[in-house]
Amino acid sequence: MSSNASTRMNNTPLPRSEIYSPYAQHHEQEKTHDAEDLGIENRPPKQHSPLLHFYRSISWILGFKDKYSLLNCFVWGGALVGFSLARSVAMNPKPKSIAAELVPGEWFWFQQPLYKINLFFHIYLTTFGGLCAVLQFFPAIRRVSYGVLFCLIVGNICGSIIGRRSFGGELNAQSGFYALGIMIAFSGLLGIYNVKRDTRRHRKWMLRMVVYFCAAITARIIMIIAREIITTIGTYYSIFRCDELIDLLTDAQAVQSAFPQCVAPGINPASFWVAVHASTHNGPLHLASAARATKGMALWIATLIHVVGVEYYIRATDAANGMRVGFVLEPLDYSESSTTSY
Repeated sequence: MSSNASTRMNNTPLPRSEIYSPYAQHHEQEKTHDAEDLGIENRPPKQHSPLLHFYRSISWILGFKDKYSLLNCFVWGGALVGFSLARSVAMNPKPKSIAAELVPGEWFWFQQPLYKINLFFHIYLTTFGGLCAVLQFFPAIRRVSYGVLFCLIVGNICGSIIGRRSFGGELNAQSGFYALGIMIAFSGLLGIYNVKRDTRRHRKWMLRMVVYFCAAITARIIMIIAREIITTIGTYYSIFRCDELIDLLTDAQAVQSAFPQCVAPGINPASFWVAVHASTHNGPLHLASAARATKGMALWIATLIHVVGVEYYIRATDAANGMRVGFVLEPLDYSESSTTSY
């Protein structure tokens, strides 16, 4: 019995882990050395915060492929929505309400029929267009919306028309308004042209259009800072026509004491101009002068910032810019014939 038992025990196959192999130790040492070289065994597993997991989940749900796209959309899109909502109070058609939202003295010009009509079109169309444009940048819900394009293009054309008298009609401000209007309209039209021809080009021109449109927000921020700077310097002036000035300063004695040349005998207020000190501390007239002195400069600086910024963003995210194949956005290397376009 004992011999048979020992025979069966000797014939029982050993577990694979106990079978001797002359190469086993060598392989284990190689794996250990490879792991040490790579630093794997000493590197703890990377832990992501719940906030980062939440951010990535929302980004994936909304269809973003680049990790910073959702953040950019939230920051800059939120600024556009906030600005549009803030300016929506000017949609009140009552003259007193809308005049209170304008720079002091602007209503003198904008109450004229040509400018009044274009002012209301500009306010209504750009407010609706700005609110709806943000939704077009969420890939999961993106749809071709000609209504948004119509609002932004036509609204900015109307804004260019009132630019003739906006902020006093200073030449540097006029040129800034006209340049932005042309850039926005041109980008929007090219975006429409490429809707079904080239999705990649369409995305780029839509980005340019909305970013150019948002230059007005940056210009206002720059203008607020610049007004305080020139007030501190104290040597800046803007030009006002006398009838415009008299309309703003309803007190005849104030006009007589500060600007006697406007009420001098034989003077036509519609053809005589006076210099007004630019300051934020001396009432609405001088505040309007400070706004006029800084608006053109602010527009051009903001336009330059936005042009550089959007071109950098377009190139930085070009790899994630899919091309349309049927109803699906495919990667750039989906087809060998696809090329990068700008």
